Amino acid sequence: MSTTTIPETNIDKQIEHSILSLIRGIQDDPSKANAVFRAKSELTEGFRAHISVRDFSFLSDEPKELGGTDLGPNPVEYVLGAFAACQEIVIKAYASVLGIDVNSVKVEAEGNLDLHGFLNLNDERPGFNSVSFKTVIETSETNPEKLKQLELFSVNRCPVLDIIKNPVPVNGKIEFLNPKTI
Repeated sequence: MSTTTIPETNIDKQIEHSILSLIRGIQDDPSKANAVFRAKSELTEGFRAHISVRDFSFLSDEPKELGGTDLGPNPVEYVLGAFAACQEIVIKAYASVLGIDVNSVKVEAEGNLDLHGFLNLNDERPGFNSVSFKTVIETSETNPEKLKQLELFSVNRCPVLDIIKNPVPVNGKIEFLNPKTI
């Protein structure tokens, strides 16, 4: 479970200012809306991967029952964690702009995956065949219209939820390096 507890401080005003400044900047120059995010990963031992994103490094591994050493979450667990954190961020960002006090946001996400597809035992898809979640927002807000608007933003404007729900064009290539031919 991912949990974010937010004490009432001037951070709410900082978030609101940042989001509104970003919105105004994009409205003034629509090309500023195009953002690129990058990650690099290298498999180092067994199923252990060292991942780099900006100035951050973290591990991914498989649980022992799937052949790993259980030194970190596996990639599909990172997807669920990314989704949970994204929900929390979207809710906090929109709540700040809508003037909704948010004391805490908690998200539980679960993905069902049929290993037949991953293991090439049948034609089942290798990824999640369903994802479910529960988001709990602690707030003193009582205006049902504002709360409904926040709910709609949380499910319609969450980038990671959108990535999970909708097909994304992906292109890439596989290259083989053979030390004997280099």
